[in-house]
Amino acid sequence: MVGFGMKSATATATYIAGNHTAAAANDTVLRKVLKDCSDKYALAADSLRLTVQDLDDEAYDYAYMHVLAAQDYPNVCRNIFRRAKGLVYPTEIRRREVSLRRICGVVSGILDRLAE
Repeated sequence: MVGFGMKSATATATYIAGNHTAAAANDTVLRKVLKDCSDKYALAADSLRLTVQDLDDEAYDYAYMHVLAAQDYPNVCRNIFRRAKGLVYPTEIRRREVSLRRICGVVSGILDRLAE
């Protein structure tokens, strides 16, 4: 399940960087927001990679912390869009955010059971 989350976060970072950045060529605010969002999804993928290492080490508290971080990075992206006047949070990015949040929620539930 963590692997699905890593793939989802990486794919979203790539999607944002590739598909939307070209459309924002003349809009410096949008270009910066998209770069920040792409970076946040890349950080989410990195957090989930660290989760795998934590699980190998049976460090469940750290694994849980990394999953929560991965779950929160997309929220930061959404908030960046909200703060930028005149920008609308793209529907496809919203869909991907919800998907990653669900995956992280499942992983968190599994970690809760492992830590018992």
